Amino acid sequence: MAEQLAENLWRLEIPLVGNPLKTLNSYLLTGERSLLIDTGFRQDPCREAVERELSAVGADRDRMDIFLTHLHSDHTGLAPELIRPGCRIFMGRSDGARMLAGQSRDFWQRTYAGFVTEGFSREEMAALWDTNPARTAGPVPYDGYVFLEDGDTLPVGDRALRCVLTPGHTPGHLCLWDAAAGRLFSGDHILFHITPNICRWEGAADSLGDYLGSLAKVESLPVRELLPAHRRDRGDFRERIGELKAHHARRLSDALAIVGADPGRTAYEIAGRMAWSIRCRSWADFPLTQKYFAVGEALAHLDHLCRLGQAERRVTGDTARYYPAG
Repeated sequence: MAEQLAENLWRLEIPLVGNPLKTLNSYLLTGERSLLIDTGFRQDPCREAVERELSAVGADRDRMDIFLTHLHSDHTGLAPELIRPGCRIFMGRSDGARMLAGQSRDFWQRTYAGFVTEGFSREEMAALWDTNPARTAGPVPYDGYVFLEDGDTLPVGDRALRCVLTPGHTPGHLCLWDAAAGRLFSGDHILFHITPNICRWEGAADSLGDYLGSLAKVESLPVRELLPAHRRDRGDFRERIGELKAHHARRLSDALAIVGADPGRTAYEIAGRMAWSIRCRSWADFPLTQKYFAVGEALAHLDHLCRLGQAERRVTGDTARYYPAG
């Protein structure tokens, strides 16, 4: 059900069926022209909820633009279906280019081959082909995106929302900063209760380093209200940033200890020995999609350790393995 958070500001709760995130917070700013922030998967439960809640709020769909914080399909999936003629879909240029590239079969074949190099079996990747929502629930092809850069401003009624580039969770993740209200629409950059997934990205040498830099970038903003993309949890903005930094410091220490204790393991094997907040008895019991995200996160931490000169990645044949530096 739509919840009014302030004058001309609504939170729409979009169900993410079968996904550990459970729901997406889609925000609607209303005015002469409205702005919908993020949309949900291209799946019927998301589609039905968005349509129902926009109708309940009385949104003028013919004067509603859409802003996508980043390329993940739980944020972008429905955008081309929801947009009306004369309206625009905004997103960051870097993530926009990656999202469009991700609509090709070649992109996913190359991505999955990379995960085989990091320790997944070819059978696991084949099984993931038709079940990974990153590939199956994203937006249909659309050529009308308006790409934005860091510092660009979106006027919405009497608001001026500034784009803040926060790479890490994705290379082109954008937050929206409403300076007058002290309000930050943080997408998946900062979440309460759960930690944003930071994984390796093609073309990004150190996603975790990027993320830690992005945390420092927004920490200086005088945020009075943080509006994240998942869960209803609220808390102190700067305290949460400290918690996220501490979380990644612990995970880096965990990964380095595993590499040091048993050199020559793949990222898949290292991820299987790391601590994860998921209710499974063992790594073997992890759902395949969650293994995919866990290995991606392990890779981000291993890349950062390599960047710091504390670990080394060596490729022998078609398999990458990790060792203590030196």
